[in-house]
Amino acid sequence: MAAVTIEQAVRTMLTAGATLSNSPVPVPDTRVTHGYRLQDSVLPAVTYTVDTREDGTIAGETQISQVTVTSIAETSEDALVLAEKVRNALVKGTYNSIPFDAVMVTSGGLQPEVVGLSDEQEPSQAVTQATIYWRP
Repeated sequence: MAAVTIEQAVRTMLTAGATLSNSPVPVPDTRVTHGYRLQDSVLPAVTYTVDTREDGTIAGETQISQVTVTSIAETSEDALVLAEKVRNALVKGTYNSIPFDAVMVTSGGLQPEVVGLSDEQEPSQAVTQATIYWRP
């Protein structure tokens, strides 16, 4: 059996309970994906990456990971509402048997609007960054 990864545990944290699915901008669990979303997929959606993994203690009992979560929606207002729900979902606990001892939101904000082909506007994105202290 393969070991549970920090990436799987982060997804479990984001989809735990009904924080995102019962939001005013609802995101079903199937639209919470690691790394990217397909360009023509249904919105709103949430993507996440685990950017770093470092030893937090000399013996490596604690790991520190930087995580980026992107809330993607049709409008800037919806992306910001969703980002607030993402921040509410970033909480300490045990996910897939991996204890998250502390989860701290370190930054967040709306990304600049991007114009697509012709006069189309790309979806709005709000990025939330967090630091997770966890034990493997």
